[in-house]
Amino acid sequence: MAVSFAVIGVFLLALSVGALYGEADTSAATDRALKQPLQEFNSCGEKAMPIFANNYRARTCLDHMEHGASRCGYYGIDDGTESYVVFCDFNTEVGFAGTLIESIALKYNSFVSTKALYVDWPLNENSPNWYMYRLSLGRMSRIRDHSTYWRATCDFQLAGIDHRDYVRAKIADVDPVKYNGEGVCKTVDFISLRGHVGVRTTVPFWNSARYHMHVDSTVTNCAFKANSGSVSSEDNWGFHVATNSNFRCTVSANSTTQYWMGDYVKRRSCSTSAACNRRNS
Repeated sequence: MAVSFAVIGVFLLALSVGALYGEADTSAATDRALKQPLQEFNSCGEKAMPIFANNYRARTCLDHMEHGASRCGYYGIDDGTESYVVFCDFNTEVGFAGTLIESIALKYNSFVSTKALYVDWPLNENSPNWYMYRLSLGRMSRIRDHSTYWRATCDFQLAGIDHRDYVRAKIADVDPVKYNGEGVCKTVDFISLRGHVGVRTTVPFWNSARYHMHVDSTVTNCAFKANSGSVSSEDNWGFHVATNSNFRCTVSANSTTQYWMGDYVKRRSCSTSAACNRRNS
């Protein structure tokens, strides 16, 4: 089923009036977050965020890229259970299509700091924004089923991807919506953290009943080490109780952290059994 202009219209109404759908909190903070939508954006070279409708079924942003989409913006997807609008990045990494699943400003960190990515905790999921946005677990999981990689970025709306304070991993190596652990060494394809860089290395991840998905860069039990220049118990890409102003995601209260899922065109592989079963559906 294609995503119609009707779905796009619902999204625009939600964005324009600050409507909250299925959110965990309806405080003034969510209203303030929604008043700062994705138009504040320059990393894809867009002066304003374009909105696209489609006459084909797209399960993730990758499907849009495979149908010729090349501009960042809002796109409708139909994940087999729901139709809704997401933000797609097609420009910042060659051949990669990323679907935004969460973006949180440091000043709103308390809304998600103890919510692991495997917890169903949607925030403004029908109104994508950089400051307080998170898809439901169901939506994340269905996007994951058609993705091979996930990545975490900092201040994407301003910096795009320059591979500074950035991590990318295969879902097969560490699945952010299934992994439950604290300090376990997991393999990543690439990581850059305050100038420390690793390729196909292991990194300690937390994602549990107590913690949002994150790295503690003071821990040195894995191959990748970024303790030099760290602050005590420094949190990176989530949780963010102990913060370092030299880490892009935590420079100021308005700094943001994003989680994405996606894949490279013509490199899609079966990262999960569901992806293998549905690849040709």
